[in-house]
Amino acid sequence: MRRPVLLLVLVTFMLAGCTGGSGDPEPPATPDPQPAPTQQISLDDLGIAGWPTPAGAVPAPPRRPGGVSASEYDEMVTAVRTWALQAATDPGAVGNGLPTSLASAIEDAADAQTEPGLARATALDPALAPRDTRMTAVWQVSDADGAVNVSLQTRTAHEVTTEDGLVRVIGVLRTQGVVAGEGTDEWGTVTGWQEFGAADCAIVLDGFLTPGGDADDQVTDLTRFAEIGNGDEAITPALPEEEQVDEDFAEACEAGRV
Repeated sequence: MRRPVLLLVLVTFMLAGCTGGSGDPEPPATPDPQPAPTQQISLDDLGIAGWPTPAGAVPAPPRRPGGVSASEYDEMVTAVRTWALQAATDPGAVGNGLPTSLASAIEDAADAQTEPGLARATALDPALAPRDTRMTAVWQVSDADGAVNVSLQTRTAHEVTTEDGLVRVIGVLRTQGVVAGEGTDEWGTVTGWQEFGAADCAIVLDGFLTPGGDADDQVTDLTRFAEIGNGDEAITPALPEEEQVDEDFAEACEAGRV
């Protein structure tokens, strides 16, 4: 876009010289500078500063499906809500106040993941200074094949200040749920998570979330997160195999190949 503008300025100058005007010709317009690289990302920048705080983020659950009693449905909803808020905002509390069998199942599921601590709950880099936390959430309730699934997806945005004094945002999608099946007294579990705007190698090397290095790249990532969080459906983006954090990726991080 700049070449046509500069060419127009030069042609105008040449024509002015031919007319013999007495004043000094105006200097060429200074080209617009290249946009500065993004360094900071705030909740305001992403348009999500108006999301509720976690304490007010979880909506009322859908109506009870037919495959479970009212009392058990209430217990399922309470357990999932408690678990979801613990996992999103208070990693040291995960399992507190939950049925013993559910707490054990959460631990077993986390231990099977590449990074058990982050599979269990969101843990931010201790060097970060938390500024604000905002969240939206959406329930999923289904009754199929004799099993009732009660799940809650939380979309949590953590605004933090880095050691360099820069403001950045880390977004986390988490889904947690329980399944009540016929003929059993224990619930099955549903769990999964994805991060947005974080440095991938820190997940497997350090066991916490810290902002990714290139803020320009992270804006695109976090914009997708904000779109999901503004919606009323539990969307979990599919991750291509090459983008998954697994044992091979962990080895690449350890070897400095990422």
